[in-house]
Amino acid sequence: MEHSEALLSAFELLQVLHDKGVLSLLRGAVAARDELVGMITATLDAPSSVQAIRNFLLLRQFVGAIPPEVLSSLVEAVRAGGAKEKPPRAPGLLRLVWRLRREESRHAAAAVLDLLEGFGRNL
Repeated sequence: MEHSEALLSAFELLQVLHDKGVLSLLRGAVAARDELVGMITATLDAPSSVQAIRNFLLLRQFVGAIPPEVLSSLVEAVRAGGAKEKPPRAPGLLRLVWRLRREESRHAAAAVLDLLEGFGRNL
C-alpha cells in the first residue's frame, strides 16, 4: 500500500510509452540487436564516419570557445541584417569603402581579417 502511488505512476508511464510507440521500437531494437549492432559498427567503421565524428568534436570545441556575448551579438547582427529592407541595387565599391569609416564596420572587418589570417596560416 505504501508504494501504490509509485506503481500507478509507473503504469501511467508504461501506457504513455505504449501509446507513443516507444515500447514497440524498443522491442524491435532488442529483437534485432545483433543485426543493429552490425549495421552501426559497419557505418562507424567507414572513413567518412570517423572524419565526421572528428569534425563534430572540433566544431564542438570551436563553438564552446566562443564567448556567449560574442555569439549573442552575432545573432543580433544577423537578425538585424535580415530585417533590413534590401535596396533595389547592390551598393557600389565606393559606397562600401565609405562605410569603412564607421567604427562598427572596422571592428567587423578586423574580425573577418583575423579569421582569414588564421585560416591562411593553417592551409
